[in-house]
Amino acid sequence: MFLDAMTGGDGAGEAYAFVPYNYGPMSVQIYSDLEDLVSEGLVEEAPVQGQSWSRYLATQEGMQAGKELMSRQPSDHAAQRLYRIKKEVASKTFKALLEDVYDRYPEYAANSVFRRDA
Repeated sequence: MFLDAMTGGDGAGEAYAFVPYNYGPMSVQIYSDLEDLVSEGLVEEAPVQGQSWSRYLATQEGMQAGKELMSRQPSDHAAQRLYRIKKEVASKTFKALLEDVYDRYPEYAANSVFRRDA
């Protein structure tokens, strides 16, 4: 959502206010949207052993809803753009993603606990 908002998308990313946090940009509003998606059965929360955070994964219903949305929308629609961003993000390691974000938007590294290689 951050990359969508920062690259001038007219999608949902603009609905979130991002601030520099431990690992780059963070928006508290995203968590209430995730909770809504979980309650609708479109996403499931998967706790990460030994961590205080969870992963969020699309359920089968969520995947089907996404496919239906993508098939109904023109190629330049927000859903297509978000899918391209998702593919870009998923192709990188966490470290590579953070370094890319910090290179492009250094102000979001201000409060980071992530230490870059010299």
